Formats: sequence, C-alpha cells, structure tokens
Amino acid sequence: MIDTFGTTELLERIRRDGVRRTAHALRKPPLPSRLLQELAALPPAAAPEARPFVAAYSLSPSHLLEELADDALSTTHPDPGLLAHLATNPRTPPHLLTQFAAHADPAVRAQAAAHPQLPPRDLFTLATDPSPDVRRSLAANPSLRLPHQAILATDADPGVRLHLATTAAPQSQLALVLGADDSAAVRVHAVASLKVEPEILLGWAACDEEDVQLALFQRRELTAEVRRLLLRSPHASVRRAAVRAISADEADGASASTQLDDTDLFFLATRGQPDERAWVAGCPELCRPLQSLLAQDTDPAIHAALAANPALDETIARYFVGRADETTCAALARNPAVPPPLIEELAATRLPSVLTALAYRDGLDATLAQFLIAHSPEFRTHCAFLHSEQLTVNSEQLTMSSEQLTMNSEQSPTAHCSLLTAPCSLSLDTARRLIADPLPTVRVLAVVACPDWRRADLYDIVRDPARAVRIAAIRHPNAPDELLSDWQADSDPAVAGAAREAAAIRATRPSPPSSSPARSGKKTNVNIDAAVTSPTLSPSPRATTRAAARAMPPAPPAAPDIFRKLKKFFWQ
Repeated sequence: MIDTFGTTELLERIRRDGVRRTAHALRKPPLPSRLLQELAALPPAAAPEARPFVAAYSLSPSHLLEELADDALSTTHPDPGLLAHLATNPRTPPHLLTQFAAHADPAVRAQAAAHPQLPPRDLFTLATDPSPDVRRSLAANPSLRLPHQAILATDADPGVRLHLATTAAPQSQLALVLGADDSAAVRVHAVASLKVEPEILLGWAACDEEDVQLALFQRRELTAEVRRLLLRSPHASVRRAAVRAISADEADGASASTQLDDTDLFFLATRGQPDERAWVAGCPELCRPLQSLLAQDTDPAIHAALAANPALDETIARYFVGRADETTCAALARNPAVPPPLIEELAATRLPSVLTALAYRDGLDATLAQFLIAHSPEFRTHCAFLHSEQLTVNSEQLTMSSEQLTMNSEQSPTAHCSLLTAPCSLSLDTARRLIADPLPTVRVLAVVACPDWRRADLYDIVRDPARAVRIAAIRHPNAPDELLSDWQADSDPAVAGAAREAAAIRATRPSPPSSSPARSGKKTNVNIDAAVTSPTLSPSPRATTRAAARAMPPAPPAAPDIFRKLKKFFWQ
C-alpha cells in the first residue's frame, strides 16, 4: 500500500485527514525517504501542507529536518506551525532544539520545552522564561531533574506548579513541597496523585488539614495505618469518608465497625458529630461500656439508635423504659432482641408511638395482643391495617378454578380461610365492641379474629356497607349454608365470588364423624344457635354429675400481674 503512494496521493490524504493524523497513521511501514524528499522540495505556495508533514513525521531523516529548519529560520517571517512541528519531532538534532528554545515566538519555545531531548542548559533557561505557557510546558517534561523541579516548584504561576505535580516520578522533597503548596488545587492534586513513600502518606494523614486528608481518599489503596489516622481526624467529613472507605473494603458488605476496635469507636462516640455517634450506637456487638456512655448522651437520636441495636444490654433497655421517652421507647418496641417482660412494660407506658410500633412487631405475645386490641385504639388501628391484605380478599384472589379449590380443600379443611388470619383470637364480647368501629379494617379484624360468632350475628354482619367486612363474614367458618347460597347472587362480583368459593370448598370438605349412635340410620341437622332440648328419660346420678361438670364453664386462669397493671392504666 505504501509502495503505491505517490506525491499526489499523499497530498490528497494529508488534505483529507490533516498533518498530525496522517503522520501518525503512516508510521508502519515507514514512508520512503525519496517520497519525503519530494514533498520537502515542493514550493510552499503550491503545497503548503507538504513541509509541515515532513517536519511532523517522526521517521523523517535528521538531515531533512535540519534543511527544513535552516530554510525556515533564514526567512524574515518563518512559519510558526512548521517550527512547532520540528520542535516536537524526536529526530530533531539537539542544536536545533537549542535554537527553538531561544526563538522569539513563545509557541515555538513551548513546543521545544516539552521535548525530552532538550539539553540541560536549555532546561534551566526555559525554567525562567517570561511566558507562563513555556514554563507550564517545561513542567511536564519527563527529563526534568531535581534542580529544574526546584525552580519550577517556587514559580509564581499556580498553573506551572500544577503541571509539575503531574510528573510521573517526582522526588520526595518535591512531593513534600507540593503537598504544602499555597494553592489548594496544587496541594490536592499532589496529595491525590503523586507516587510517594508510605511515610509521606502518614505525614499527610496526620497533618489535620481537611482538603489534604480528603485528597488521600482519591488514591486507590490506603494502608490500615493511614485510615486509622484519618478516622481520628478533627474534621467530620474526613471521618465519614474513612468509615465509607472501610465499609467499601468489606467483601460481604459488613459494617465498618468490624474493622474498628473499641478505642476507635470511643473516639467517634466522644468527638464525633450526632450522626457519627448514632452510627456508633448502631454498631453490632457494641461493648457494654460504650453503650453506657451513649445512653448518657443528650441527643435523643442517639438514644433511639442505641435502643434499636439488637446488641442492647437489658439493663440499659430498662433504663430507657424508665425514662419513658416516646421516641426511644418506640425504637425499643421495634427491637427484636428486647425480651417479652420489657415489651409488656413498654405497653404499660401507653405512649401512642410505642403502641403503634408494637402493632408491627413480629412474634408479639397473643395474650398481650388481644389485650391491646381491646383497649388501645392505636394498636388496634395499625394492627388491623397491617393485616388488611391478609384479612381481605380482592377480586383477583376470587378467580380460583374449581380444581384449585378442590385441591386446597383436600390438603386442609380450612384452606378457604388461609387468607383470613389474625394476630390473635378475640373473645365474643371484645369482637362485638370492635364490630362497631368506624374503620372497615377494624371490623374485618373483629370478624376474623373471633371464632365464636353465632350464625345470627353473621347474618347481621354480612349486611355491612364495607365489601371487606361482608367477605370476611361469608368466609367465616360458622357462616351457614343458607347465607352462602343467598349471597352468591350479590351484585358485587367480589362478594358473590367469595360466596361461591366458600360454598364450593365446603361442598368438597369431608364431613365430620357423626355423634349419633351407630345403630341410628337417620341424620340429624343440629343448629348451633338452637337451645338444647331436655331428654325424656332421667339420667343416672353419676351421669348427671358428669353432665353438670361438662356444662360448667372452666375457671378463668389468673391474670398475670402485668395485665392487671395494664388494665389499671388503660381503664383509669
């Protein structure tokens, strides 16, 4: 391809792609020297791009570059572009670079200042050049030595010092000077990018200057000693960045506190800002002395963060309960590690936020939940709202096929009530009080959580204006077959679907064993709401005694002291 190149084809490509791009693209294989000489011999008026291309081509012969430089320097007004190309060519002879370094045009001197083969004498000369552009170009020259860098490090132009900070391998003395530069840009760039010894990094980390310490986090890797110093910085922004950096190194996403000892956490707990102290309060496996220290903090947010920590000591938890601060007690109520006795004491505070948090607590004691549902409007409302998705049946869930209903009923006789679960079982008296609540979710809870509803009550409940309450009554296990049959033709598709679903499952449910004697062949329909008729024959005294014992209601168990206290609080 190169052999077929002629002067005309090469000029066309130079005009199309430009001098620099064409010179870079045609390096391998190199252009013939004959072709380069033909281009250099062309008059500038006919082909103005020919000579700049020869000057920029990195494989041009040195004698050809020298001829171009002599012709350009001999004219009254030499082409600055041609001289700039010659000053950057790696094959330009050193004596020409010296002439370019002393040229009157600052652009030519700037190009010569960046040449890696510039003689040391010219480096000293250009270090004090009056043009800042020349000194900036010289500051990025990889051939600089410490004497040249020392001159540029004290330059009055911050741009010169900033270019000097980009040197690939600076001396340690230079790094210390640039790291303490008056210009923030120079100082930050030097600290963030210069390759220095670990001792210098430790010195920067201990300097207590915020911008320098933050610049250290721009490095890819920092030693543990450097991070430990940064963690104890007097600046909160540096400490937060250190915590984030330590957390980012945890492969399993663990907290940064696993890499910190108690001394580091103590420093943050005593010197940190409120958000830092709150972070320490939430650290897993926080030691008991630090918990006691944070429990005496004046910021309520610290107490709330400590109360929510699963590692909270029980003594401190009781201290928080005794203070009865609403925010702290609410955090305790959400803490899964708080023991049940403390949960009962939290409920006795009657604080609205605490009762609300208890409604969302997993594993709450059923007896306590039943008591709070009956006596706490906050707990009752949020408990009903929390279980509203389980206690209601939407239209999408009512489109189950008959095969699915049959399969579910065979697996469990109460499969149709799987969505109607409640946090506890309510007594009939409590449920009757809740059924008058204005919130439909509370009325649904009253229907579902009480297994003792009579059929007559369900006939009244099924006329509730709320769809969810009607569906809950239809799905109740005590709902009679006649009620299900009547509501299968309801105008509401969801209610009608619930009635058909309950009837279909009840039809496929296996019949319970008959309680009549085996020799009796007749089936008797027993109404659970009907009064029991007296037998015609008098039973024996022993049978009468057993029947009376069965008829007597069992004695209620003695209520715990905590519930007597709760009743006393709620009924005052």
